[in-house]
Amino acid sequence: MHRRRHQRGFTLIEMVVVVAIIGIIAAIALPNLMNAMDRSRQSSTVADMRTVATALERYAFDNNGYPVVDGIAGLRAELAPRYLKKLPVEDGWDHPLVYEVDEAGSTFTLLSPGKDGELQPLPAVAADESFAVDIVMVDGVFVRGPAAEAEGES
Repeated sequence: MHRRRHQRGFTLIEMVVVVAIIGIIAAIALPNLMNAMDRSRQSSTVADMRTVATALERYAFDNNGYPVVDGIAGLRAELAPRYLKKLPVEDGWDHPLVYEVDEAGSTFTLLSPGKDGELQPLPAVAADESFAVDIVMVDGVFVRGPAAEAEGES
């Protein structure tokens, strides 16, 4: 009598094929995932900047001008907790936001250096979907970054 053995499991070739398919799917999905994560960081930065601008407008209404302080750390002392419970001091990529104000407190600029973390020279008006581009708000209006185009259309 001859016994037949039933072998269970996968062959090496089947395993290699499955791993190759998973690798191909990962190679396609990973860039999309990274893009979605950057878009999320960019959106949260724009939302945080709008929140800070609203608090600055409330401050300016009460005090006849924007706070004349050194940077975002000085701004925190002026706005929190009366105008804003917690002031966001970093953008979505964990780079510090930049706050600049003129000596009279009549105009302010709020900047995020974007994904690359480096501030670029400011053109007159620019809308750009790149994550590396700075997001710049002047007196509550975006002049550079993804929100600049949206505000220009309205």
